[in-house]
Amino acid sequence: MRAGLRTHGPTFAGVAACLVGAVIVFLLALDVASTSAALHDDDVRYQALPEEHLWSPGERVPGGLAAALLGVEDDVLFRRALRATRLSHPEQPGFSDPSYVVNRNDASAWLTDIVQHDPSDGRKAAAANLLGILSFSDAIADYTNRGRLLASAAGRFRQALSLDPENDDAKQNLELTLSRSKGLELTESGGGTNPSPGGKGARGAGAGEGGSGY
Repeated sequence: MRAGLRTHGPTFAGVAACLVGAVIVFLLALDVASTSAALHDDDVRYQALPEEHLWSPGERVPGGLAAALLGVEDDVLFRRALRATRLSHPEQPGFSDPSYVVNRNDASAWLTDIVQHDPSDGRKAAAANLLGILSFSDAIADYTNRGRLLASAAGRFRQALSLDPENDDAKQNLELTLSRSKGLELTESGGGTNPSPGGKGARGAGAGEGGSGY
């Protein structure tokens, strides 16, 4: 009794699947190489051209797989948060330029995410310090809410120091904030420069009335 024809060797569908898989692996390898190179190259470009689109190399395999394989997702988010902080121009408090507002909102959201979820205490501390700088900048421009905003800034600087006691930027910023808060009822309930990628953050919460120490 014949049970039917039997075929031997790989089927066409199996061969095709293997070829597709090999192509994906090859393209992913290219993505890994370009992502690694982009981190270094765009760090250099950031110093002179922060307005450019940075740390986002084109992906041949979508979904951020290359960044995940390299383990640099947190590094990229930190860099983007630094860039958004710089482009929000906290050294010019009170400006209502729409691009500043968009970057301020992005920076606040990303920095908060870093403080809450980043595995590195150093990056958490840097993010908390920058959030404090943003609150300090708001306090200069907002007389009505100045006490609350200065309290929030001080809380963030204390948070940065609790995460990284050696963070000299946060120490100086806290001292400056407390000196500016004399005569106001500053509490510890707050907390809700030119940042450099990979560094501790930004020095100077705002030396001078307009935040010129940024």
